[in-house]
Amino acid sequence: MDASDDLLQRLRKGEEAAWGELHREHYARLWSSVQRILNNPTMADDVVQEAFIKAHRDLRRFEGHSQLGTWLYRIAVNQALDTIRKKQRTDRWLSFLSPVADDEEKPGMPEGQVEPTVSAGLENTELRETIFEAMKQLSVEHRAVVQLRLVDEMSLEETAQLLRCRPGTVNSRLHYACEHLRRKLVKLRKSTDSAT
Repeated sequence: MDASDDLLQRLRKGEEAAWGELHREHYARLWSSVQRILNNPTMADDVVQEAFIKAHRDLRRFEGHSQLGTWLYRIAVNQALDTIRKKQRTDRWLSFLSPVADDEEKPGMPEGQVEPTVSAGLENTELRETIFEAMKQLSVEHRAVVQLRLVDEMSLEETAQLLRCRPGTVNSRLHYACEHLRRKLVKLRKSTDSAT
């Protein structure tokens, strides 16, 4: 039995020291690869830690067809790509609902990709919280369509099927909901500007 097989057996037995050994052996390489994908050290830390947690949870599914390090690397890279997709999805719907003044051009209804215009970080966090607060004032039907189409990015057909209505109804509800949210957010922005 070589060293990698021995380590795998110890991992399967739940030896804490074996997990520490795996972490020391692979963390630096995983972090370097993930960091090059994300270009964000803090996010890279989180992704690599999450990869080890996932590996611990899914170890029983590892059949040994590849090296343990290769399997762990694949998990980490997939976690990094998932993180990017989630961030892009968040940026898309935040940019779509971002408040605009009456004389500014409003973005069209989302068809496919919508380029993000809201910067990441604190502004995203504050805007997200504001949007969720404004969503509470919508009806259940309008909240549902915003959640499914813009946040969860379900297709028009999937949303219509889930809500048991026609695709045209989904689009009209989404249009109404977004206009309502924009008005609320513009009003909030104006009140915030006047207070400063």
